[in-house]
Amino acid sequence: MIKNFIFILFVLFFSACSVKFDSFSWKSPNNEMKNEINHIIKLMKDNDLESLNKKYINKDFGFYQVRYSREKSLIIEKSDFLDEVDRFIKPFEIQSKEVEFNCSYDLDLNYGWNEEGVFVLRKDIEYLKEYEVNSKEEQKFIKHIINNSYEVVTLSQMIFYITKYEDKIYIILIDNIRTDCRF
Repeated sequence: MIKNFIFILFVLFFSACSVKFDSFSWKSPNNEMKNEINHIIKLMKDNDLESLNKKYINKDFGFYQVRYSREKSLIIEKSDFLDEVDRFIKPFEIQSKEVEFNCSYDLDLNYGWNEEGVFVLRKDIEYLKEYEVNSKEEQKFIKHIINNSYEVVTLSQMIFYITKYEDKIYIILIDNIRTDCRF
């Protein structure tokens, strides 16, 4: 009896280890990720919306934009294509660290990011946790991107999130909240 119990535990342990999870393969910025981000930044700088939409926007789910209303309530908008981007993005060496945006109005001396560069960090997308959709496919997509995304912060005020979904890299969220100094 004990041998059977140990055997069952042994089988369960090894079968659990062999299950393939649909998890994000990037733990920190790797070369594939850096190359994709650099390509996205180049397309933005060139204002090549057609290529950005074709390659980096999911054709089934689009992408989301978050911002605050005048009353500071969260607004989440879903879009199927990018119709404008910040073309003043400068290419920099990609770094993996947190940066802060300073809303100081003191002669604009301290206004902006506390460092220069392009910064990439693994981050959960808290904004979408309460977002409701009817489609089971989109629910699966949102569940995946909430926990498997990277925030990309550029020297301009452009902040976007990317994820790898079904072996493709997508821009999945544009964050207009972190640099909103109204509140």
